Amino acid sequence: MKITLKNIVKRFDSNLIVDHVNLEIKSGEMFFLLGSSGCGKTTILRMLAGFYHPDEGDILFGDHSILGRPPHQRNTAMVFQNYAVWPHLSVFENVAYGLRVRKLPAATIRDITLAALKKVKMEHMADRKPTSLSGGQQQRVALARAIAVQPDLLLFDEPLCNLDAKLRLEMRDEIKKLHTETKITSLYVTHDQEEALSLADRIAVMNAGRIQQIGTPYEIYNQPANAFVASFIGEINLLAPNSKIAHQLGCQTNKQAAFRPEKVEVTSNGIPMTVIYSSYLGSKNHVALRSSDGEEIKAWLPDYFPEGQEIQISVAAKNLLHF
Repeated sequence: MKITLKNIVKRFDSNLIVDHVNLEIKSGEMFFLLGSSGCGKTTILRMLAGFYHPDEGDILFGDHSILGRPPHQRNTAMVFQNYAVWPHLSVFENVAYGLRVRKLPAATIRDITLAALKKVKMEHMADRKPTSLSGGQQQRVALARAIAVQPDLLLFDEPLCNLDAKLRLEMRDEIKKLHTETKITSLYVTHDQEEALSLADRIAVMNAGRIQQIGTPYEIYNQPANAFVASFIGEINLLAPNSKIAHQLGCQTNKQAAFRPEKVEVTSNGIPMTVIYSSYLGSKNHVALRSSDGEEIKAWLPDYFPEGQEIQISVAAKNLLHF
């Protein structure tokens, strides 16, 4: 189902939290709201769920406004960051809960519940209580419970933030596979740029209640709309208009120049730099470089360079950004 937000405004007391937001989530799309804490992304999620109501604007599910419709009549489901599974119910009953509320036949409930558990590889733990499960397993149960009710819109509220690094990667893969299989329209809220880049069909980057840019992960990373987006997504070298390095790279003098660390190349006739920090990671060498004028940049190089070594660098014109 297509989801549309039209000129949405939300205030809490005198604080403007969501500032005239317009966006459209395509049917079957995995759409991300990405931004730091307090940017308004979670408030938008809760307005879609029906927990908050906008002060201005409209929200459409398909072609119909859902303003004034209570949460239980919106056919949405949410996967929370704290799992929110009921400890007194078995895994099976946790997943079946929403179906029982809808008063479906017992045989139908059993078939749908087991199918949902199978999708998240938890069917063999159907009789377990959540207290005996790991955090990753509990989040799988929460995910199965959400998809079991076949929602029009699936909402993810930073679902992986409480998992350790390895489990986050595993669950990220599971969510991607599950979305590919189900094609449920999904809105995923996070501050984790890596999650957004790896999972999203499209991303909206937010700051101070406003959308700064909407695009595919490739567009957001390689064609950022402004310096905020460029600095929020990934590592970036931002150079002042009067930077000598920017001038040597042929950048426009009246604009701020920028380039990603991985775009730096070592050449025999480039800009002289000194390695002042070097961290070898096997597949690449993270270095900090300093020019004779004291300007510093970051670079990710394929070869190892020790601290103190003099090198010359360049950045291809196609890899330079201007704001």
